[in-house]
Amino acid sequence: MFYRFKNFSTCVVCDQAFLSDEMRALLDDPEKCLQQAESRTIQDNFKNKIVYFEIDKKKAVIKIHKYKSAWHRIKRYFRQTRANRSWAYSLLFNAHGIPTPQPIAYKESRIGPLRGDSYFIYEWVEGINGEEYFTKNKANPEIVEKAIDAIVDMTRTIKKLGLIHGDIRLKNMVFRGDNLLLTDFDDTKKRQWYKSNYMNNRDFRGLIEDIYYNVPPEIQPLFLSRLESVGDDIRKLVRSYKHRP
Repeated sequence: MFYRFKNFSTCVVCDQAFLSDEMRALLDDPEKCLQQAESRTIQDNFKNKIVYFEIDKKKAVIKIHKYKSAWHRIKRYFRQTRANRSWAYSLLFNAHGIPTPQPIAYKESRIGPLRGDSYFIYEWVEGINGEEYFTKNKANPEIVEKAIDAIVDMTRTIKKLGLIHGDIRLKNMVFRGDNLLLTDFDDTKKRQWYKSNYMNNRDFRGLIEDIYYNVPPEIQPLFLSRLESVGDDIRKLVRSYKHRP
Protein backbone atom coordinates (compact mmCIF):
# COMPACT_ATOMS: atom_id res chain seq x y z
CA MET A 1 0.00 0.00 0.00
CA PHE A 2 1.20 3.48 -0.84
CA TYR A 3 0.54 6.89 0.63
CA ARG A 4 -0.13 9.49 -2.08
CA PHE A 5 -0.39 13.25 -1.78
CA LYS A 6 -0.78 15.68 -4.65
CA ASN A 7 -1.63 19.36 -4.94
CA PHE A 8 -0.76 22.27 -7.23
CA SER A 9 2.88 22.42 -6.12
CA THR A 10 3.80 18.92 -4.92
CA CYS A 11 3.40 15.23 -5.65
CA VAL A 12 4.52 12.67 -3.06
CA VAL A 13 4.28 8.87 -3.03
CA CYS A 14 5.58 6.75 -0.15
CA ASP A 15 5.45 3.11 0.88
CA GLN A 16 3.09 3.03 3.88
CA ALA A 17 5.52 0.83 5.80
CA PHE A 18 8.03 3.70 5.87
CA LEU A 19 5.61 6.56 6.51
CA SER A 20 6.53 8.12 9.86
CA ASP A 21 6.86 11.62 11.29
CA GLU A 22 10.54 11.58 10.35
CA MET A 23 9.74 10.49 6.79
CA ARG A 24 7.04 13.17 6.47
CA ALA A 25 9.58 15.79 7.52
CA LEU A 26 12.04 14.53 4.92
CA LEU A 27 9.45 14.56 2.17
CA ASP A 28 8.30 18.03 3.17
CA ASP A 29 11.78 19.52 2.66
CA PRO A 30 14.45 16.98 1.61
CA GLU A 31 17.33 19.45 1.29
CA LYS A 32 16.79 20.99 4.74
CA CYS A 33 16.29 17.63 6.41
CA LEU A 34 19.50 16.19 4.95
CA GLN A 35 21.49 19.19 6.21
CA GLN A 36 20.32 18.43 9.74
CA ALA A 37 20.73 14.65 9.61
CA GLU A 38 23.93 12.65 9.58
CA SER A 39 24.43 11.95 5.91
CA ARG A 40 27.19 11.12 3.44
CA THR A 41 27.38 12.14 -0.20
CA ILE A 42 28.17 9.10 -2.37
CA GLN A 43 28.07 10.81 -5.75
CA ASP A 44 27.72 14.40 -6.93
CA ASN A 45 27.93 15.21 -10.61
CA PHE A 46 26.13 17.19 -13.31
CA LYS A 47 23.32 14.61 -13.47
CA ASN A 48 22.44 13.91 -9.84
CA LYS A 49 23.51 13.92 -6.24
CA ILE A 50 23.26 10.68 -4.28
CA VAL A 51 23.26 10.85 -0.49
CA TYR A 52 23.36 8.05 2.09
CA PHE A 53 21.45 8.67 5.33
CA GLU A 54 19.54 6.91 8.08
CA ILE A 55 15.88 7.43 8.85
CA ASP A 56 13.92 5.68 11.59
CA LYS A 57 17.04 3.55 12.17
CA LYS A 58 16.91 2.33 8.57
CA LYS A 59 19.68 2.86 6.03
CA ALA A 60 18.55 4.64 2.89
CA VAL A 61 19.66 6.61 -0.15
CA ILE A 62 18.17 9.70 -1.72
CA LYS A 63 18.85 10.60 -5.34
CA ILE A 64 18.47 14.32 -6.03
CA HIS A 65 18.12 14.95 -9.74
CA LYS A 66 19.89 17.91 -11.31
CA TYR A 67 19.72 19.90 -14.55
CA LYS A 68 22.56 20.50 -16.99
CA SER A 69 21.27 23.94 -17.94
CA ALA A 70 18.28 26.28 -17.75
CA TRP A 71 17.09 24.90 -21.11
CA HIS A 72 17.33 21.34 -19.78
CA ARG A 73 15.15 22.35 -16.83
CA ILE A 74 12.56 23.91 -19.14
CA LYS A 75 12.40 20.80 -21.34
CA ARG A 76 11.86 18.61 -18.28
CA TYR A 77 8.82 20.67 -17.24
CA PHE A 78 6.78 18.66 -19.72
CA ARG A 79 8.20 15.20 -19.10
CA GLN A 80 7.95 12.48 -16.50
CA THR A 81 10.38 13.22 -13.68
CA ARG A 82 13.35 10.91 -13.23
CA ALA A 83 12.19 10.17 -9.67
CA ASN A 84 8.77 9.06 -10.91
CA ARG A 85 10.44 6.99 -13.63
CA SER A 86 12.78 5.34 -11.11
CA TRP A 87 9.90 4.55 -8.77
CA ALA A 88 7.72 3.05 -11.51
CA TYR A 89 10.44 0.88 -13.04
CA SER A 90 11.70 -0.32 -9.66
CA LEU A 91 8.22 -1.68 -8.95
CA LEU A 92 7.87 -3.13 -12.45
CA PHE A 93 11.23 -4.88 -12.42
CA ASN A 94 10.62 -6.38 -8.99
CA ALA A 95 7.23 -7.65 -10.16
CA HIS A 96 8.95 -9.47 -13.04
CA GLY A 97 11.69 -11.13 -11.00
CA ILE A 98 14.43 -8.53 -11.35
CA PRO A 99 15.36 -7.49 -7.80
CA THR A 100 16.15 -3.83 -7.13
CA PRO A 101 16.83 -1.91 -3.92
CA GLN A 102 13.43 -1.44 -2.30
CA PRO A 103 11.84 1.84 -3.43
CA ILE A 104 10.68 3.84 -0.41
CA ALA A 105 9.31 7.14 -1.73
CA TYR A 106 9.60 9.89 -4.27
CA LYS A 107 8.76 13.57 -4.38
CA GLU A 108 8.43 16.01 -7.23
CA SER A 109 7.77 19.71 -7.13
CA ARG A 110 5.16 21.02 -9.56
CA ILE A 111 3.53 24.10 -10.96
CA GLY A 112 0.20 22.60 -11.85
CA PRO A 113 0.95 20.12 -14.69
CA LEU A 114 4.59 21.24 -15.00
CA ARG A 115 7.24 19.09 -13.28
CA GLY A 116 10.22 20.49 -11.41
CA ASP A 117 12.77 19.14 -8.92
CA SER A 118 12.50 15.48 -7.99
CA TYR A 119 13.83 13.15 -5.31
CA PHE A 120 13.88 9.34 -5.26
CA ILE A 121 14.40 7.50 -1.96
CA TYR A 122 15.32 3.80 -1.79
CA GLU A 123 16.93 1.31 0.55
CA TRP A 124 20.69 1.20 1.03
CA VAL A 125 22.09 -2.16 -0.09
CA GLU A 126 25.16 -3.56 1.62
CA GLY A 127 27.16 -5.22 -1.13
CA ILE A 128 29.71 -4.79 -3.90
CA ASN A 129 29.24 -3.83 -7.54
CA GLY A 130 29.61 -6.24 -10.44
CA GLU A 131 33.14 -5.21 -11.35
CA GLU A 132 34.35 -5.88 -7.81
CA TYR A 133 32.38 -9.13 -7.61
CA PHE A 134 33.97 -10.71 -10.68
CA THR A 135 37.45 -9.58 -9.68
CA LYS A 136 36.97 -10.97 -6.18
CA ASN A 137 35.57 -14.34 -7.35
CA LYS A 138 37.46 -14.91 -10.62
CA ALA A 139 39.13 -18.02 -9.19
CA ASN A 140 35.77 -19.61 -8.31
CA PRO A 141 34.12 -20.91 -11.52
CA GLU A 142 30.87 -21.92 -9.82
CA ILE A 143 30.26 -18.45 -8.37
CA VAL A 144 31.28 -16.74 -11.62
CA GLU A 145 28.96 -18.91 -13.73
CA LYS A 146 26.02 -18.30 -11.42
CA ALA A 147 26.59 -14.53 -11.53
CA ILE A 148 26.89 -14.50 -15.33
CA ASP A 149 23.66 -16.48 -15.69
CA ALA A 150 21.86 -14.06 -13.34
CA ILE A 151 22.99 -11.05 -15.39
CA VAL A 152 22.13 -12.67 -18.73
CA ASP A 153 18.68 -13.72 -17.45
CA MET A 154 18.10 -10.18 -16.21
CA THR A 155 18.96 -8.62 -19.57
CA ARG A 156 16.80 -11.20 -21.36
CA THR A 157 13.82 -10.31 -19.15
CA ILE A 158 14.27 -6.57 -19.73
CA LYS A 159 14.36 -7.22 -23.49
CA LYS A 160 11.21 -9.38 -23.31
CA LEU A 161 9.45 -6.59 -21.42
CA GLY A 162 10.15 -4.35 -24.39
CA LEU A 163 12.34 -2.03 -22.33
CA ILE A 164 15.76 -0.43 -22.45
CA HIS A 165 17.40 0.05 -19.05
CA GLY A 166 19.60 2.79 -20.48
CA ASP A 167 22.76 2.21 -18.46
CA ILE A 168 23.39 -1.52 -18.12
CA ARG A 169 26.89 -1.85 -16.74
CA LEU A 170 28.47 -3.75 -13.91
CA LYS A 171 28.74 -0.70 -11.65
CA ASN A 172 24.93 -0.45 -11.71
CA MET A 173 24.60 -4.02 -10.46
CA VAL A 174 25.00 -4.77 -6.77
CA PHE A 175 25.71 -8.20 -5.33
CA ARG A 176 24.35 -8.67 -1.81
CA GLY A 177 26.08 -11.91 -1.01
CA ASP A 178 25.45 -13.90 -4.18
CA ASN A 179 22.15 -12.16 -4.97
CA LEU A 180 22.05 -9.66 -7.83
CA LEU A 181 20.19 -6.35 -7.63
CA LEU A 182 19.84 -3.81 -10.44
CA THR A 183 20.01 -0.05 -9.85
CA ASP A 184 19.73 3.30 -11.69
CA PHE A 185 16.53 3.70 -13.71
CA ASP A 186 16.84 7.37 -14.71
CA ASP A 187 17.12 6.47 -18.41
CA THR A 188 14.86 3.42 -18.58
CA LYS A 189 12.33 3.58 -21.40
CA LYS A 190 10.33 1.49 -23.87
CA ARG A 191 11.91 0.03 -26.97
CA GLN A 192 10.64 1.83 -30.09
CA TRP A 193 9.28 -0.27 -32.96
CA TYR A 194 10.48 2.24 -35.55
CA LYS A 195 14.09 2.20 -34.33
CA SER A 196 16.70 -0.27 -35.53
CA ASN A 197 17.85 -3.25 -33.49
CA TYR A 198 21.16 -1.46 -33.12
CA MET A 199 19.47 1.45 -31.35
CA ASN A 200 17.06 -0.69 -29.31
CA ASN A 201 19.91 -2.94 -28.17
CA ARG A 202 21.98 -0.15 -26.61
CA ASP A 203 21.92 -2.04 -23.28
CA PHE A 204 23.72 -4.97 -24.86
CA ARG A 205 26.20 -2.80 -26.74
CA GLY A 206 27.11 -1.11 -23.45
CA LEU A 207 27.33 -4.39 -21.56
CA ILE A 208 29.56 -6.01 -24.20
CA GLU A 209 31.96 -3.08 -23.99
CA ASP A 210 31.84 -3.21 -20.19
CA ILE A 211 32.72 -6.92 -20.23
CA TYR A 212 35.80 -6.28 -22.34
CA TYR A 213 37.02 -3.40 -20.18
CA ASN A 214 35.97 -4.37 -16.65
CA VAL A 215 35.73 -8.16 -16.39
CA PRO A 216 38.89 -10.27 -15.87
CA PRO A 217 40.09 -11.63 -19.27
CA GLU A 218 39.75 -15.26 -18.24
CA ILE A 219 36.00 -14.76 -17.61
CA GLN A 220 35.18 -12.80 -20.76
CA PRO A 221 34.73 -15.73 -23.23
CA LEU A 222 32.16 -17.48 -21.02
CA PHE A 223 30.31 -14.23 -20.31
CA LEU A 224 30.08 -13.30 -24.00
CA SER A 225 29.07 -16.83 -24.99
CA ARG A 226 26.20 -16.84 -22.49
CA LEU A 227 25.13 -13.38 -23.62
CA GLU A 228 24.78 -14.67 -27.19
CA SER A 229 21.98 -16.96 -25.98
CA VAL A 230 19.64 -13.97 -25.55
CA GLY A 231 18.91 -13.92 -29.28
CA ASP A 232 20.28 -13.85 -32.82
CA ASP A 233 20.46 -10.06 -32.79
CA ILE A 234 22.59 -10.11 -29.65
CA ARG A 235 24.80 -12.87 -31.07
CA LYS A 236 25.52 -10.61 -34.04
CA LEU A 237 26.38 -7.71 -31.71
CA VAL A 238 28.78 -9.85 -29.69
CA ARG A 239 30.55 -11.22 -32.77
CA SER A 240 30.73 -7.89 -34.59
CA TYR A 241 32.14 -5.90 -31.65
CA LYS A 242 35.64 -4.62 -32.30
CA HIS A 243 37.45 -4.25 -28.99
CA ARG A 244 40.00 -1.44 -28.78
CA PRO A 245 42.24 -1.98 -25.73
